[in-house]
Amino acid sequence: MASFIETKRHINKPTQTYTCELFCQGSDWVVLRYVSEAEWYIGNTHLPVGTSTLACYEQGADCVLWRMIDPKGHLIGHLFHICADIDIQPSAVDYLDLLLDVWVDAQDALVILDEDELADCVYHDKLTESQAHEIETFARDIARDRQA
Repeated sequence: MASFIETKRHINKPTQTYTCELFCQGSDWVVLRYVSEAEWYIGNTHLPVGTSTLACYEQGADCVLWRMIDPKGHLIGHLFHICADIDIQPSAVDYLDLLLDVWVDAQDALVILDEDELADCVYHDKLTESQAHEIETFARDIARDRQA
């Protein structure tokens, strides 16, 4: 598969850049694939080494949907990664991470992640109360509407 660069800009920390695999691509969307080389956690959910993530980006969308699959092919869960300014180029995608994520595991348990980071950004004047409220409202809308 072809390489594709993901650039994730942050409000509260340095920009991160990842090289991943191009899974498929349209005129205003792209699906990227990542395979983890280390174990990690989303909330309390363990993601083992070899977990595959399919990440779906759409030009101008408000979130990126990540689908995590374990090395045996079983669904671990979905992460709605709230963001802004998704910009898709022929071999790269760039976006601004808006801190909150909505995690839904394979048993349909849901948790909104990183609310402490959002509050910290307001406290340190990196976001206004109004901006934080918009982000929180969007996360709660995703949580409410995910099965609609």
